[in-house]
Amino acid sequence: MPIEIKRPVYVCGENPGMTLYKPDTDQPIAIASYWHVTYSPHGVGNALVMWLDESTLFTSGIFTDNIPLARLLMDTLTQHFPEFSDVPVSALPYYEAACEHTFNDTDGYIVTCNSEKNKIVVKWAGLLDIKTLSWPGFPAGSKSFDLQNVICPCNSGIITINDQMMNGQVKTGTFSDNSPSSTAFLAFAESWVGPHNNISDNEGEEL
Repeated sequence: MPIEIKRPVYVCGENPGMTLYKPDTDQPIAIASYWHVTYSPHGVGNALVMWLDESTLFTSGIFTDNIPLARLLMDTLTQHFPEFSDVPVSALPYYEAACEHTFNDTDGYIVTCNSEKNKIVVKWAGLLDIKTLSWPGFPAGSKSFDLQNVICPCNSGIITINDQMMNGQVKTGTFSDNSPSSTAFLAFAESWVGPHNNISDNEGEEL
């Protein structure tokens, strides 16, 4: 069997995401993307990109223990994610924060970021599916990347800021093949290869 080799590897690690909606509406009130990076041009590190609706009491921002890495992720990848297409994430401020995560069958995947003024906890639980995703030519502005990862849509997603839980809901559903989808998902073994100059017309959807 032939083995396909791709270079250059740009970033690899974990990158779960979550969108919470105002209850019983299609209005997003919080969008989070967490990066646990094990390889990048700026080394290893963690970054939590958090956009919050203006109606919330807290400020949106990018919370990270490696600001050069967080800027790289935002400039080249995160701002181009489908879930952020209608929100101004590229203008978010950066905050130094101690970030860590845990994952087990009982508690789920829990991210904790402590900055000078805020403690943010994001929790994913209730795995609905485990599948691999391959997205050649992921569009990222004037560049594209080949993306591969293991995706796990989840039944539950919770965001807590300074011990106050946000009043938002995860949306779940099914694809045409009856496989589950969710606006809260885990992403393991994620690798980005590139950048390439050719842009793909592929479009994203809930995972």
